[in-house]
Amino acid sequence: MSREQLVVERARRAFQTGMSKPLKFRVHQLKNLHRFITERRKDIADAVNKDLNKTEHSTELFETLGLEGEIDVAVERLAEWAAPRPVEKSLLTILDEVYIQPEPLGVVLIIGAWNYPWAVTLQPLVAAIAAGTVVENVMEVVLCVNNARVMNNLA
Repeated sequence: MSREQLVVERARRAFQTGMSKPLKFRVHQLKNLHRFITERRKDIADAVNKDLNKTEHSTELFETLGLEGEIDVAVERLAEWAAPRPVEKSLLTILDEVYIQPEPLGVVLIIGAWNYPWAVTLQPLVAAIAAGTVVENVMEVVLCVNNARVMNNLA
């Protein structure tokens, strides 16, 4: 089995345990991600500077501030997003309780970009965690070695 197949299989097994489904778990993961970004802000800025020669101010403005805001929104609205939504009844369903129940579907692969490694990689991660999926995150290590090193501490 190839490395990629092993990664996907491991993620599928993790999803099948159901551990990513409860809202409490998702909120906890999102808060952990927020805390990581907050606590490692200097490490993130240093890595972006070493790999891409961007300033600390630029990193905060274009990489981390938007992420923190997105996480805050996801934590605040997650219960609403995951709640059943009633739908219009038809003649066939007039006696039934009819609704759409959002459910996690499986595994997500995120392939990061080198030019904005934190925003472009972790913004989809926020959505994937909120959706209750299991995420495999692949960072372009060749171009952003320092960013990959810091980001690997998320796992």
